[in-house]
Amino acid sequence: MASHANSPLNGHVLERTHILEEILNHVSEYSQIYDKIDYDSLKEEVLKPVLAEAFDPQIQIRGFLKTFRYTVAYKEAFSKIESPELRSQIDEFVEGKQANDIVGDKEFHLVSHRSAPVVHHFSLLSELKELVLGGLELKAVIKDILHPQHRYVKDLPIVYGNEKDTEIVEVCLSHVTAPSPSVWGQTEKNTPKLTFLPNTVKGVQNIILFALKNGYRVRCAGYRHSWSPIFSQNNEIIISFVNLHTVTTLPDPMSIVAGEYDPKTVPELKTIQLGEETVLGKKRLCRIGVATTNEEFRRWSVAGKSWTFPADVILVEVTIGGVNGPICHGAGISHKTLSDYVRRIEYIDCNGKLQMVDDLYLLKAAAGGFGLLGVITHITFELDAMTYAVMQPLESDVGLGVPPLSKKDIPLALRGDWYNSPDASQQIAKATAEFERRSANDYYSEWFWFPYQKKVWTNTFNTTTDATGAVNYPDDGNVFLQWIQGWLGGVITSVPFFNAIRGYWQAQLIASLGMAALPPTLGESETPIYKTLLPNALHFRRGVQNMRPDFSIVQRAWWDVIQLVYQDADTGEDVSSAMRVALEMRIMGGSDMLMAPQKGNHLGTASIEVLTLPDAVTDDEWNAFAQKVIDLWMSYGGNVRPHWAKEWASFTFKGQEARNYMKEVAYKDQIPEFRNALAAVGELHGWTLEDLKKRYSNELWDKLIFE
Repeated sequence: MASHANSPLNGHVLERTHILEEILNHVSEYSQIYDKIDYDSLKEEVLKPVLAEAFDPQIQIRGFLKTFRYTVAYKEAFSKIESPELRSQIDEFVEGKQANDIVGDKEFHLVSHRSAPVVHHFSLLSELKELVLGGLELKAVIKDILHPQHRYVKDLPIVYGNEKDTEIVEVCLSHVTAPSPSVWGQTEKNTPKLTFLPNTVKGVQNIILFALKNGYRVRCAGYRHSWSPIFSQNNEIIISFVNLHTVTTLPDPMSIVAGEYDPKTVPELKTIQLGEETVLGKKRLCRIGVATTNEEFRRWSVAGKSWTFPADVILVEVTIGGVNGPICHGAGISHKTLSDYVRRIEYIDCNGKLQMVDDLYLLKAAAGGFGLLGVITHITFELDAMTYAVMQPLESDVGLGVPPLSKKDIPLALRGDWYNSPDASQQIAKATAEFERRSANDYYSEWFWFPYQKKVWTNTFNTTTDATGAVNYPDDGNVFLQWIQGWLGGVITSVPFFNAIRGYWQAQLIASLGMAALPPTLGESETPIYKTLLPNALHFRRGVQNMRPDFSIVQRAWWDVIQLVYQDADTGEDVSSAMRVALEMRIMGGSDMLMAPQKGNHLGTASIEVLTLPDAVTDDEWNAFAQKVIDLWMSYGGNVRPHWAKEWASFTFKGQEARNYMKEVAYKDQIPEFRNALAAVGELHGWTLEDLKKRYSNELWDKLIFE
């Protein structure tokens, strides 16, 4: 392999075309070591079309499949796809058949279609599949034969899931199934003693009674997409609201799960029940089981075409409980967090009793309470009447989509043709006004930038009650492409060749793959319009009017990260390339939740996420880069708080260790109020804060809330 791959840039700027040409000219130097890569497909069907800015998403994605299809990672991931039909469809697509022709007139279904990253993370869970005993009426056999004799089963407690004690709650030894089952991104690791998988309220109650009797702490998990230490702890109990088989077989977060919601067959913790209308024809209560996934609720909502969440996270493979617990959010300056729309919480308390909270003040702690109140079983939300989103996604120049405060802030590599034009100042002023208009007025507002690209992807939209011209978006062909794209992303990042190339090469390839399925695409208008039901738009990837917000700090925060990406480009030093996936920003409102990062932001909140690849951590580049981002944002002053579910615990904030900063600065006033509100619920329901600490806390919450 030539020495070029490990040499610095020697003064070259990190410009998209330069990177593409560099990969094109030098990638074959890896062929002697990594001979399973189809370099011709990579060059002809991936790199050259991108350089020509004339690629078709299907050609682009097909090119990536061809590039990696002979690698061990691809073959292993492909063999684990349980559906012969899907394996055949992928092969047909690779050979040139169009996505819509492959899917045909039937919806693309993804039951049991394994995703490489999911399988990798939870692969060891399959060891106990034959020993998961839930639903079997074989108590005597279990107790008399399996339970005392099998080396795993003998250590499993029997906890019943119904009143008649005929159904056993699924349970397994966490250290056998997965050494670190808690956190999706592997940023936090621990090994609980037992993992329970209840389907009923009674099952949850009996788990808590078992924990109470044996002195265990209990924490809950859904799809485990959080990145912070808010889960279970070593040698304690974790309750999983997603069964182990489902967790190991569902595709990545962009995919769509098959099947319609059937109230007659769903488990008790997946029920969806409409309640009374609170505002006639406009708002209505809905009781939802915490194990219900976003995708299941989306399908229920779309099928009924009557009621929906006003805002939600993009992901569909998350549970309602998992979204509510850490105070997650969607986008749009008129929207608060999902927890702000909670009107009732049903939970199992420290004593195993089913309790309910519907006091509007106490809900500010009970909803978005991180599981500290107890095990929440059902949440009643206030839904909005169904509307249709008029989506108009667009790609624009990176300097005009989210304009900088000064055009000089745009790195040389990102400066478009307009930069030196006589009317550049007018263009940036016009773009700034447009950015502010979208941020302040649009129902939903979101921006994406992929590293080193000259385009920013803008997704803001408004809604209408007029259904005329509404379509199913994304259509079945695009769902198929999105699934392949996500599955392939997991394959690529585990290929040794990919992890051997330079970080900014990785970022460019991931950007090429990521942008392939984002509208507008080849053959479409530069400003396509899609009218679709609001839940489809929210999961496409799958007093403000009286006071004008100042969006300059938002622009500054966005461009500070971009400039950080380019800070070494002109120095001749080796470039870190720590951010290898995307920079994503959403504008939203404040929050009334006592522990919400958005609390107090009456004029709105900018939520910015920086995403990378695991190899950036392995290359020892990510942590230092992330710390620099934090330092820049903290320098602005004001209300700078991390999202509870993101990665923050390993960094410092203004020189303070993260937990100290959260307790003594960021949430100094909120934590005592939160604790007092929990205590008030306890007075009503017969438990104390000390009871909560013993039963539902962990090391993080011990320090932040109970210390």
